[in-house]
Amino acid sequence: MTVEKRKVSVVIRTRDKEKLLERLLENLALQTLEPTEIVIVNNYSSEDKKWLFEKEMSYFWRLIPRRKMAFKMVTLSDEEFSHAYSTNLGVHTAENELVCITNAHSLPISLHWLHDGIRHFRSPIVAGVSGFFLPHSEGKVFGELDGVLYHLSQKVVLRQDWCSTINCIIRKSLWQSYPFDEDLPKIIPQTRKYGLEDYDWSKEMVFRGYKIIIDPKFSVFHSHWKGFNEMIRNIRGYFVYRRLQQKINQLKRPRKSFSKLLA
Repeated sequence: MTVEKRKVSVVIRTRDKEKLLERLLENLALQTLEPTEIVIVNNYSSEDKKWLFEKEMSYFWRLIPRRKMAFKMVTLSDEEFSHAYSTNLGVHTAENELVCITNAHSLPISLHWLHDGIRHFRSPIVAGVSGFFLPHSEGKVFGELDGVLYHLSQKVVLRQDWCSTINCIIRKSLWQSYPFDEDLPKIIPQTRKYGLEDYDWSKEMVFRGYKIIIDPKFSVFHSHWKGFNEMIRNIRGYFVYRRLQQKINQLKRPRKSFSKLLA
């Protein structure tokens, strides 16, 4: 089967109904490479919001243009949530070997975004593909300068071997052998807040002889509309991530990871 005809699942992580979720679903329905299924992982804050979310999504899904895309929703509560577990839940639910992972406050930069990402899997040694994060236009306060600074900060943070779950495509068979590690916070407590289970996954794949590809064409608009405060947050976050990366780099490999879904 050629790369262009491969089936792709898209996992969208969200907490209740986020601002861009419906626009993201519309965008995916118009991609030149249409996913065969959408899996929404909803981290709900209350039972009422969970019920409302499921009702609204079921109604919206009937309205958007689509052909053969399946639609699935899985949920976890705030008490159950961790970055690794919510991602594992989505990948576990997905039916295809290639699984694209993103979130509900990100938008693909083009309608051939998914095709640009999947083309790299012609090579059997590619474990995952990721891209950069660009600011939404609504989040700009310094015009072009703000966009350049944001892009450069993300380019520095997103190293060439980091398959970020903000936007990536991975092979499910490799995930099954090494899921995103739900026990990582037991080893490095700060990762409970900041994640980086995706960075750990990428480092393990590289150690095993696979490649992580960073393709600017497979990028997303991703920001939180907080202008100057967000830029300061990104600068601070850079130093936090660098310290956590260094700790993850010191882990002995190969290693085993844990997910209760595969236990």
